[in-house]
Amino acid sequence: DQQRGVVGISIYTFGMTPQTNKEEDTIATQRARDFFVGWIMEPLIYGDYPISMKKNIGARIPTFTSCESKQVQGSYDFIGVIHYMNMNISDNYGALNIKLRDFNGDMAVNLIHDDLYSNTEYSVTPWGLQQELDKFKLLYGNPPLFILENGQRTASNSSLLDLSRVKYFHGYIGAVLDALRNGSNVKGYFAWSFMDVFELLDGYSASYGLYYVDRNDPELKRYPKLSAKWYKWFLMGRTSSIELVENEKDPSLVSNLGPLFE
Repeated sequence: DQQRGVVGISIYTFGMTPQTNKEEDTIATQRARDFFVGWIMEPLIYGDYPISMKKNIGARIPTFTSCESKQVQGSYDFIGVIHYMNMNISDNYGALNIKLRDFNGDMAVNLIHDDLYSNTEYSVTPWGLQQELDKFKLLYGNPPLFILENGQRTASNSSLLDLSRVKYFHGYIGAVLDALRNGSNVKGYFAWSFMDVFELLDGYSASYGLYYVDRNDPELKRYPKLSAKWYKWFLMGRTSSIELVENEKDPSLVSNLGPLFE
């Protein structure tokens, strides 16, 4: 109370779309959302796990006592949202025939994505983030949300003129604004990341930073990328225009960005 702090929990989300118009893929998409998001949110809101999880996992999933159910409900101040990309979902109910199953087997879906485990840049599909923010509003009582991670992956040896990252931020921040206008209770947005760091899936082979870190320099010198200047201008209310930064020949945009690197 003295420090007026708040405590929340973060959830890794994906924009999810059925692979086909078949009913089983639509059901599978909801089941995937139950496993990725509902696994955490439904106990916090309703005091129990999603029905689809209890059905597929059976006796292996813990059971809440009445006291535990009441205790866990509402035990958060905010929800942190981590979001980078979308994926398509198809049904794989045959996976439930396997006796020894893990999380993916219990979920019984195929996660179809080209971006997650490759070194390619993420597709810019900001409607997926807006979709997930709207789901929090519709399904979970519109809790306070903070976007804790959202950013574009590029190769670690790419140019400081990272226009693709600017386009990514422009699209996804716009999606957050649209969600806000639709009544979503978003309280904050954090770009991932301030500078290039060691990534969980990519190590040093990919970068997300607004600032490039020269790891060959003993002092680890840092250089701002084009996205750093755009993000600064956006936060200052000066511009959010992509057209402006697309003109890379404009010296006002690329001055003081440091040297390009191969």
